Parts: sequence; C-alpha cells; structure tokens
Amino acid sequence: MSTIAQIADKNPNCGNTNADTGLLGCQTEFGTPLHMIGVRKGFVIPKDTIFDKVYIDTQTQLGIFIPVVDADSFEELSSEDTFNTNTRGVDRLSTPGLPKYKLTYQQGHEFYKQISKLTSFKSLDFIWGDGEGNWKLGVNSEGDFVGYTAGQVTAMMTKTKVQGGDPESKSITVQMLDREQWDRNYAILARASLTFSPSDIMGVNGVEIIVQPIAAAATSIDIQVLLSADRMTPVEGLELEEFLITVNGVPSIATTLTESPDGHYVIAIDSPPAAAKVVVSTYDIALKTLAILVDGFLYRGVSAPITVT
Repeated sequence: MSTIAQIADKNPNCGNTNADTGLLGCQTEFGTPLHMIGVRKGFVIPKDTIFDKVYIDTQTQLGIFIPVVDADSFEELSSEDTFNTNTRGVDRLSTPGLPKYKLTYQQGHEFYKQISKLTSFKSLDFIWGDGEGNWKLGVNSEGDFVGYTAGQVTAMMTKTKVQGGDPESKSITVQMLDREQWDRNYAILARASLTFSPSDIMGVNGVEIIVQPIAAAATSIDIQVLLSADRMTPVEGLELEEFLITVNGVPSIATTLTESPDGHYVIAIDSPPAAAKVVVSTYDIALKTLAILVDGFLYRGVSAPITVT
C-alpha cells in the first residue's frame, strides 16, 4: 500500500509523463468542499503514514481528528485581495484575502449540539474533502502533512424550519489564516489513490450509559447503553474490556459480562462499599481513551455518578 507521500498530488488516472508545465499533464482538480476533518492544532501527519480509514478512525478515537462529513451545501465566503493605488494609478497589494468556507448540514439536534462545540479561535487545523472523495491538506517545510491553519471557527445559529420554506439546518464557517499555505504549500490526495470514501468516515457517536441503583452487597451492576441522538436505540455487542468501572475514582475489576436484551448489560464486580461513587464509561484499553471502535462504529460515553446505598 502506498504511503501518503507517494500518492499526494498524483492522479492515477493519468498516464506516466514527465511534463511539469503546460497542458501535457493530467491536471489534479479539487471539487466542491463537502467534508472536513478538524485536526488538533499543530498535529503533524508523517510523510510515511498510510492514510486510510484505520488511521483516521484511530486519530478520531484519540480525539486528534474530528470528522464532520456530508454537508448538504457549501458557500464560498473568502475575502478578496485589496490594493493600494498611488497617484499614478499603480496598484500594489495591500492586504491578501483569506479563504473562508461555510458548510451547511441538515441533521438532528444531537449533531447540532456537538458541532457547536467547535466554535473557537486558532484552536484547530482543518483537512478538506470534496464531493468526489479527494482530500486537500497542508504540507510543512519537512514535507510532512498538516491541516490548514484556521482562525475563527463558528458554528452558526441553528436555522428553524419555516412552513413551505427551507428545512432546519446548521452551518459552520471556517477561516484559514495562512495564504501561502493555501496557495502553494498544500497537496491533494486523489480518491482513486485512497481506499476509502468520505461516507466511510465516522465521527464519534455519543452514548448514554444508564446505571441502575447499586446496593452495598451487590456483586454486579446493571446498565443500559443507548445512543445519545435519540436515547432509545440500544448499543449492542459491547465486550467486557470496552467498559471502565471506577469506584471512588479507582478502577474496579470486572470479571464477566452478559447482554440481554440488546444494549442491556450485567457486569460482575467486587462489592463496592456503602456510599461509594460508581462511574461507568466506555474505554479502549490499548489506546487509553474513552472512545471505542465496535463493528466499524465509534462510541463514547460516561455515566452519571451513582452512590452505592
């Protein structure tokens, strides 16, 4: 499998040619941006990285990537270059314009709540994806890959549906700050060189973990795991090692897990002392993170503390 450096700026649908300029080459193009991945500020993707779904899922689990894909519409809000004109009518560049994108989503309110958390200033970088599955990202001086340097990120006010008008929606705007990076220091990863489509990329699904009352003599805890989006859909197929149970902040040893019915779990533990605070969360032991990957989907949740009676 090719590394990210080997596929960047290469169009595999073009024949082998050494042309560097002119019209002889098969030019790489980038379409309408409909997907974005927020990247932890300053994070670097080494040039020998295999940029695939496994890599993206792992970085998402670790909280380094925040995918926000499948926008319903895109609007270009970039500012124009401004010029100073002297008395002889000669123009000189005064202020370079800065790129700014607006992506609009028609999703549910749990999604709207989550993207509202992205509102920030100079806290994230961004990788952009177009409707054809190509991705565009920055390149640093070492030849490694980075997200585009962003300034103001704003989750706009949710627009309410008007009878006979547009549906309910929420937009997010991102302004990029590095014009040289935008114009020159970037690369495009063509869809034909990648092993995934934007629709394959999943954000983390929030889950609600409901813990039933616990008695001091109890040798197990009874929990229910539901999707936060509707608080009804059960999250099935979780394994014992995908839960972390703490008693007064200290991890408790869990020995067995049974699931019946779907999304309802009974976990055997040592009896907690009276008045202890018990918290149950999802947990990935290998990555040491609360987000877990189950059957291709990412989940994350932490229960409210339960006091042992």
